Amino acid sequence: MNRRSFLTAATATALAPLLTSSRAFAQNAAIDYEALARIRLMGLNDSTSEVMNTASYMMDVLGPRLSGSPGIRKSGEWVVEKMKAWGLEGAALEPWPEDPTGTNNGFPRGWSNEKFYLHATTPNAFPITGMSLAWTPGTKGLVTGEAVLVTETNIQDLRAKHSGKLRGKWILPAAPVDMPAQWDPVARRFTPEQLDALEKYAVAPPGSAPAPRPAATVDRTPFFIAEGALGILMTNKGHGVVNVLGGHPLDPPDRQIPRVAIEAEHYGRIARSLMQGQPVTIEADIVNAWRDKPEMFNVVAEIPGSTKPDEIVIIGGHFDSWHASTGATDNGGACSSALEAMRLLRLSGATPKRTIRICLWNGEEQGLIGSRLYVAKHFGGVRGVPVKANPRGDIQPIKPAHAKFQVYFNLDNGAGSIRGVHCQGNRAIAPIFRDWLDPIRDLGATHISMRSTGSTDHASFDAAGLPGFQFIQDPLEYEPKTHHTNMDFFEALQPEDLRRNAVIMAHFALTAANIEDRLPRITR
Repeated sequence: MNRRSFLTAATATALAPLLTSSRAFAQNAAIDYEALARIRLMGLNDSTSEVMNTASYMMDVLGPRLSGSPGIRKSGEWVVEKMKAWGLEGAALEPWPEDPTGTNNGFPRGWSNEKFYLHATTPNAFPITGMSLAWTPGTKGLVTGEAVLVTETNIQDLRAKHSGKLRGKWILPAAPVDMPAQWDPVARRFTPEQLDALEKYAVAPPGSAPAPRPAATVDRTPFFIAEGALGILMTNKGHGVVNVLGGHPLDPPDRQIPRVAIEAEHYGRIARSLMQGQPVTIEADIVNAWRDKPEMFNVVAEIPGSTKPDEIVIIGGHFDSWHASTGATDNGGACSSALEAMRLLRLSGATPKRTIRICLWNGEEQGLIGSRLYVAKHFGGVRGVPVKANPRGDIQPIKPAHAKFQVYFNLDNGAGSIRGVHCQGNRAIAPIFRDWLDPIRDLGATHISMRSTGSTDHASFDAAGLPGFQFIQDPLEYEPKTHHTNMDFFEALQPEDLRRNAVIMAHFALTAANIEDRLPRITR
């Protein structure tokens, strides 16, 4: 299916009154069909939706949101002011709890790239596309050196062949990438058969095997540092895409070496020239800035509940991104949809019984840090989070708010349209969510999966015994094009998908806030 395959916003709006039939209403009296109709009317119309304006300012004007960088703080402050203007309450940058280990919850130093220049000068001049890995040093001004291919992985072989020969050299630590053609379409939507398979299998389908773990390799970086190399050039995906992550913020800058991810095509050209016996000279001027103990935070705001204000429904996704692009599909687009959902809820005049809160997380890319700290602080039941009252990080006592928590809905699988919900193995909640999907099936949200997904912030709630769920999303171009790459810009966002996602998130949040009973839980 393509993105035109769903009903248009105008058609969906026209059908909204039909959703108030007695049959649909009887399925779940918690659904506020009048509010949903207003939310759809505003949220699906290009002229009244603000989701793309929010996304454009966040990505185009404010830029990357690397955890601990000035960029994420600047973006967070802007979002807080927007939420205040929309009438949300408690809009703030909520600080992370104090860390008794002295490592600032894993961020003893912040980092940002302020200048990047990398260029081959001989035998032919050409610009090299790439970016520094986060939390690695830059060059000391403009530097020039020859490239050298170092494929030995055994320390003894390294010393025998390269000792005393790497000073002032750029290291290419592997052979060129073998790059097959891209035979399949890069962008995809889930087919009906694929969605049905998600419902059928609680685990991976029969016959599928787990991906093999890569063989352990020796860290050669200390050898390169000791030998006085200028830096390390590395590569990965190919087809113009550069996967750019980071070192580790715990690593002291004076014990590191510049590390740069570059295009596979450029890496291959350099490496093959060296294999042909042709020297290649590279010059660089890279400025990376460091800041001690940056203030770490999550971005929060809420709509207070009318009758059960101490019971909480949360929607959100991770706010942080990597730094080689502006983090549109990972995860600025989802944040924009969540923000738009809160704006639509406020404008719709809906009166949720429970408090609806938005939380945009910091430090997700470094291990769900922001959401784990938030759950530990507010609800307890978390293991491995050192806090002042629990410096060893043992499992924390359950707090009173744990019993009153209703649900968390997370959006973080690219910028594709929501197609349903992963239920984390919670079979009791599946028929409830299936009823909630009924009035929005025309938006493409149709399926319930029993699978337990991980690797994003709902897992922090799930691990603490709290209901936390990730939406099923169309993959689009997320893999292999935009996920953690230099191609993750505003252009990868699909306006219809983001508008649709905002309406669906608002609907799920409001219905969860109004349902009479607490949603069923499972014990982890």
